[in-house]
Amino acid sequence: MRWLTNLYDPRLPDASQHVVLRYDESSWDGWDRQKEWLKDKIIAEPKATPSYTVEQLQAMKMVGVYAREERP
Repeated sequence: MRWLTNLYDPRLPDASQHVVLRYDESSWDGWDRQKEWLKDKIIAEPKATPSYTVEQLQAMKMVGVYAREERP
């Protein structure tokens, strides 16, 4: 798995309220875009950053988004 980013857990009921929107899209369009992007991704433990530990990220309901590794 290759780490891509941390984000608010998209499995939670209020996840649509935590999507970063593009300047020209509605909240529903942003939520739909994020769900589409996540379709082939793996949701797992967040990755620590210079600012936050894994435990701090988990307390903020953050998860890690990972790409599946391509096999040769």
